[in-house]
Amino acid sequence: MKSIVVTCAVFAAAHAVPVAGWAEEDSRALLELAEKAEDEGYDPDRPILAELTLEYLHNNSDDPDEQEDDYTATLDVVYYFNENVSLAGSLLGASVRGEGTFPNDYDFYFEELYLNAEFDRFGFFGGKFNPVFGIGFDDVAGELYGAGYHDGYELTERLGAGVTYAFEDALGGEHTLGASAFQLDTSFLAKSFLRGERLASREDGGLSNTGGLNSYTVWLEGDDAFGIEDSRYNITYRSQEGGLPGEETETGFAAGASKLIELGNGNGLELYAELVSLDNSQDDGVSFDQDTLMANAAYYFGEDWVATLGGGVQDVSNSSDIDEIANGSNRFATASVGKTFYDSFYVELAYKRDRTNGTYTNSAGIFLSYSVEF
Repeated sequence: MKSIVVTCAVFAAAHAVPVAGWAEEDSRALLELAEKAEDEGYDPDRPILAELTLEYLHNNSDDPDEQEDDYTATLDVVYYFNENVSLAGSLLGASVRGEGTFPNDYDFYFEELYLNAEFDRFGFFGGKFNPVFGIGFDDVAGELYGAGYHDGYELTERLGAGVTYAFEDALGGEHTLGASAFQLDTSFLAKSFLRGERLASREDGGLSNTGGLNSYTVWLEGDDAFGIEDSRYNITYRSQEGGLPGEETETGFAAGASKLIELGNGNGLELYAELVSLDNSQDDGVSFDQDTLMANAAYYFGEDWVATLGGGVQDVSNSSDIDEIANGSNRFATASVGKTFYDSFYVELAYKRDRTNGTYTNSAGIFLSYSVEF
């Protein structure tokens, strides 16, 4: 791994799959549905839990290539066969072709669809899923430029299987040790429903597009570890083989943690930091090494208000095409304010300033989200 430049942070890199969309919280939504069922107890008369989320973002930037209007619809569903076995799915409506013009270039496809089984402390899952790697896209407050920055290292749309083992420490902290093996999804699930657009094919190559379970992640994560209440951590290692001759194996790790502090005035302050280091990372055929440190602070106040400040630094080296991705240090800073109305409608205004390849860019945008459970 390359040396890390330590600075206040928020981050980024490149999608491992070519489909755009704001789906980085799908796995967390499925997990929350599963936790809700566990808290309420298995109910054979109501074996299905579902949540529909509609999102819109508008980004206005100095860079014309960064300007966008994006719409997504996500249906997260968990069906319980019994108290131990369930089927989880995340149906995503997003841009699948062309310039991403709404609604002409939009369609629906399964981002996740997998079986899950839990027996005491052991869990098993298999199908199409988003492998665990880091927690930034789940935990960071500030959807537009906070969590949005972290989707560059998120793993999505993989076929494979995994196992987990849950345990507690002496002070009641909950921990999970897990591992998964996978490949990029190029099956029938990698086609959109209406237009039949192929989202990925074996001939495309790229990380984990090997036609076999040659790629893997291993992770340890937990909540309230060793008596630290309202905290979460994750440590992950990953390895992804290249799918075409000459494409090197990507390796890397992520380590992150968050802590919510209850203030005396009734408000809350949440602190988050994550370090990600990847060797032989890829973005549109360009390979490079990257080391990124991110940090974010969120202040929760009033009735459902949140304000955030974040920033990050990313060191890029060994780029295979310095015209596309230059070697050097990129920096990022973000700020946002958001409010939730009626427990389901979230509105956020955000600003970011970044320096990439020596050029400064300013962006401002709005993010809207509406969720309903049924």
